[in-house]
Order: sequence, then structure tokens, then C-alpha cells
Amino acid sequence: MAQGNWEADKMLDVYIHDYLLKRKLNASAKAFMTEGKVATDPVAIDAPGGFLFEWWSVFWDIFIARTNEKHSENAAAYIEVTLLSHD
Repeated sequence: MAQGNWEADKMLDVYIHDYLLKRKLNASAKAFMTEGKVATDPVAIDAPGGFLFEWWSVFWDIFIARTNEKHSENAAAYIEVTLLSHD
């Protein structure tokens, strides 16, 4: 496996572990850390709900804006800008 991919996998594991801890899923976090040999380094992006949760929230808002009328103004603006840039 290429070094770049390994680092990406390693960072994803760290952020999954961080997410589990922030959700207070301590037993799951411990099992994941042990089984996945996750580094105990602090996360670079320390969001209150965890970086993965923050990322997922933004992704979901933008994704759902393409298919559903109930979405945020920010998502609508993003969709509009991306559609205009492809014209």
C-alpha cells in the first residue's frame, strides 16, 4: 500500500476513535483502538461533536439539497454556485 494511503487510513482511524469518544461510546472506542491499533495522538481538528460528525453534517446538508426541498440556505447557495460553474 502506498504511504499516502496508509496515512489517510491512519488519520481516518484516529477521527473514528475521536467520534466514538465524543459520543461517549467508551467501550467501542477502546475496542476499536485495541483492534485497529489506533494511535493515541490528539486530533488536529478538535470539533465539539468530532470532526467526522461535523463533516457528515455538512455533507448530508449538501447531498440532501440536491434531492429534497428541505435544506439549509447554505446548501442551496453551494448547489447554485456549483451548478453555475459547470455551465
